[in-house]
Amino acid sequence: MAISKKLEIIYHNGQPDGIRSIRRHLSTMTTYVIPRTLLSEAKKLSGINRPGIYYLISENDDNKIAQIYVGQTRNGVARLDDHNRSKDFWNKAIMFLADNKTFSLDMISGLEAFAINKAHDSKRYKVENSVNPKYEIDEYDLPLIEEVYEEIKFIMATQGYKMENAKTTLNETNTLHTTRNNIVAFGVYDGENFEVLEGSQIDMSRKGRSSVVDQQRESAIKNGDIVLKDGKYYLTISMSFTSPSSASCFVLGGSTNGWTEWKDKDGKTLDEIYRK
Repeated sequence: MAISKKLEIIYHNGQPDGIRSIRRHLSTMTTYVIPRTLLSEAKKLSGINRPGIYYLISENDDNKIAQIYVGQTRNGVARLDDHNRSKDFWNKAIMFLADNKTFSLDMISGLEAFAINKAHDSKRYKVENSVNPKYEIDEYDLPLIEEVYEEIKFIMATQGYKMENAKTTLNETNTLHTTRNNIVAFGVYDGENFEVLEGSQIDMSRKGRSSVVDQQRESAIKNGDIVLKDGKYYLTISMSFTSPSSASCFVLGGSTNGWTEWKDKDGKTLDEIYRK
């Protein structure tokens, strides 16, 4: 049975995309979502100088994470001043700050290391942390770190950001595929977004149905998200799309109907599964 969760959200400047703080009922950790342009305003909030970890993110045109950086802070939002001067890629910071007694220095370092490893493992976006930290997490601290990370992952999901590797949540019954023109690609649909999975082939011999698709492909090649191997192009990360058709057009080129293109293991189309 699923457990209900209660969140309290404060929109500090009255705008849904402005500064907001989020707190789960009975939690000792508060999340702060801070657009980079409002960093100076965020410094005025009470409680925002506590220790914790944070994500710097760069969103693409679909409000999905394109790039991410994970760090730790012992003085809350003040840590972002350095990144405001030295890092250009990010447009939003999401900070997870807790009471001083809750996050010891070892806890912060362990949580940062755990979060960086999870970001690399997800293969959903470019991770700006160049190396995985070598910090060794004490076996007695690991259960608490995992528990806190689960809360972080849940809060991030409420903001539209998926953190886990899509492949870890898949099984044969919900995996979809397309094999048109000998291109083999796999994906999953959650009723809202379609995720094309890492390892899927991309048909680069056909242009996309629009300049937007072509630009997405060019950007993916430039970033190493699509690589050429043995004469074929493969996706090295999982990519999220706003519809099954935008996903199939990205994979196959041309103009395709994702509702009939993507099929399950029994050959049923997405249209048959969801609409009939």
